[in-house]
Amino acid sequence: MTGYIVSISCLGYMAFFLFVQLGQVDRIVQTINPESMTAEQMTVLKNRVTRSTEQLKDEMLGVAIVGSLVSIIGAAYTFSLIIRPLNRMIEYASLQSEIDPPEFNSNTELKQLTTAITELREQLKEKSSVQV
Repeated sequence: MTGYIVSISCLGYMAFFLFVQLGQVDRIVQTINPESMTAEQMTVLKNRVTRSTEQLKDEMLGVAIVGSLVSIIGAAYTFSLIIRPLNRMIEYASLQSEIDPPEFNSNTELKQLTTAITELREQLKEKSSVQV
């Protein structure tokens, strides 16, 4: 989970960096005075601004692609570590199912929930055998 947070932080930094670069290009464009510039200076300036905007577009596309990949990886991570075990626990919690409870290596909330469900199932089995 920490890696996911770090990735999001890096994407935020990249977006901020692009915003700063875009601000610099905007300042250049705002300070242009076409009356005081020669045609050659205007051409050079136009080429630089065009090159900068193309570079910014490429970098923004890169950030969008990286962000999409991080989101897909995060979704897969969430599915494999949370959704799949929750589905197994739902199946285990139904009294008709006789499967073993899902096992967890660390003491997470999911492991605690599985333990609580196991205890609840045992208590219900005891009550149902006493009533019969």
